[in-house]
Amino acid sequence: MALSFDRKKKIAITGTVNCGKTVFLTSLLWQLEEHEDARFFLPRISLSGFRERRRKDRSREERFPYDRYRDALAERGQWPRKTRDFHRYHCEIDRSDWRWWTQSLEFLDFPGERIADAAMMVYDDHGDWSDRMFDHFESNSGYSEVGQRFRQDLEVNEISADAAVKAYRLALARFIRDYKPLVSPSVFLLDRTGVVARNDHEETLAAVRRCGLDEGSQFAPLPKSVREANPKLAKTMQRHYRQYRKDMVLPLFTDLMTAQSLVVLVDIPSLLVGGVGRYNDNRQIVLDLIEAMRSDSVGGRILKRLRLQSSLDRIAFVATKADLVSRNDIENGRLESLLKQMNARAKKLLSPTIDVKWFICSACLSTTAGKTAHTLTGIPMMDNADRQEMEFPVSPLPESWPDDWSPMEYCFPDVLPRARRNVQIPPDHMRLDTVFDFIAMR
Repeated sequence: MALSFDRKKKIAITGTVNCGKTVFLTSLLWQLEEHEDARFFLPRISLSGFRERRRKDRSREERFPYDRYRDALAERGQWPRKTRDFHRYHCEIDRSDWRWWTQSLEFLDFPGERIADAAMMVYDDHGDWSDRMFDHFESNSGYSEVGQRFRQDLEVNEISADAAVKAYRLALARFIRDYKPLVSPSVFLLDRTGVVARNDHEETLAAVRRCGLDEGSQFAPLPKSVREANPKLAKTMQRHYRQYRKDMVLPLFTDLMTAQSLVVLVDIPSLLVGGVGRYNDNRQIVLDLIEAMRSDSVGGRILKRLRLQSSLDRIAFVATKADLVSRNDIENGRLESLLKQMNARAKKLLSPTIDVKWFICSACLSTTAGKTAHTLTGIPMMDNADRQEMEFPVSPLPESWPDDWSPMEYCFPDVLPRARRNVQIPPDHMRLDTVFDFIAMR
């Protein structure tokens, strides 16, 4: 009889900036390592014998620093530092339903800033990518003013490469100042050493950050009129763009496209707090990611040239940080409904052979239900030096995404984690085991 299981699974975990990827993977590994003492239930299966497997051909810096992140939660009662680099974690675990074999799991975790480069996987030509960027600048009000100023800076006779790059660095700095997530090339926001750009004065930021692999290979999008009027400039930008795409973008997305499972984390509370502009930006970034991972995309054709093929067979869209919303809005289905509404178009881009499911989850519960509706109890991070637990209100979730809303119109306060100092006992979670069952055990 043919075997119907996959002994080796590669699982990619992604999401937009600050959606909780680091906490998600840290808590998941913690639950697996201490499975005997975890509140982590899988239907018809029990797990044991968790062990990490370190490959000799992997650099030390590439390993997901699980121990450090776990200790941040347990020992210091702090959320771990966000992922600042692409990380892997390879482990094995024994399953009660497999007598002779071991389940091998390789987790891929990469910073959300890199997702802004997803369009580069789709477009191998600098001109096509430029048109895509300017279309976004002009179609989204949060980008239009800065985008228009950037276009005006370019529309001068015989503009030099240095001047074009300088103008684009200033535009990117202004996007960071305005908390706009579509910063591409993403090394401007998160450089190759893992240093995140500070929300500094725009001139200062533009002077110290780079929009390319190094000082001599920076590039910027150019409108079609500028490309046609300055063919030498367009050729230079094409060369630098393709080098960046080859060295930075293709390796990352090739890894993603050869994963069997993809987890896309969405922080709905932060999208409501950030206003409609942040929602539009993050939705578009997820769409770009899914478009890049389609088997019939440019990325799919690249895999074929490399004699690889897309292995993706399931995607979990996860509404993370579910403990920050009222328990009422979990029970009445509003949180899951907002997740589905936001990503319905992304699902339609996928092949019908890919299994897509929707989840709500909190990898590390930091609140409990309050005494009244739409209140929670936890340890707020602001103005709480004594770490006192308090009851506080949270905004009710809308039934559907509003036509328009302003930043701070909704309120979901930041809270500190609740994790036991005894690392033998992993943190309480909400439905993390359900997500894991779907992405790894089936």
